[in-house]
Amino acid sequence: MAITGIDSQYNSSQQSSLQKIMSKDDFLKLFVMQLRYQNPLNPMDNNEFTAQLAQFSSLEQLQNMNTQMNNLVLSQNSLQNTMISNLIGKQVKISGKEEYGTVTGITFEDNLTYLVIDGTYKTQLSEITEIKGGV
Repeated sequence: MAITGIDSQYNSSQQSSLQKIMSKDDFLKLFVMQLRYQNPLNPMDNNEFTAQLAQFSSLEQLQNMNTQMNNLVLSQNSLQNTMISNLIGKQVKISGKEEYGTVTGITFEDNLTYLVIDGTYKTQLSEITEIKGGV
């Protein structure tokens, strides 16, 4: 019983590693290999065949969606950074503060973009409540 428990734990960790590594090309190669070497007298069940094709299709669609989402995020970040750079030299009001401050720079930390106000204070674009004309 202990060996089975260790074996199942090993298989679980191996499977999670494989899920991270296996690409759609690997899946297709495995699938074709399975078809090539199946027993002609006892072919694969149609339901099983259809299920595997559906898994392949789902894997491919998920990978395509992931690529598109990454591209969208990169595009959005680029647009935001361009917008923020246009604020340099302008006076802005920050949520919760009465006075205006001048945007003197931009800094990037932990994949986030911050405005530097009056050379000392950092804030995100979402905290800006008002923008005055600038220099």
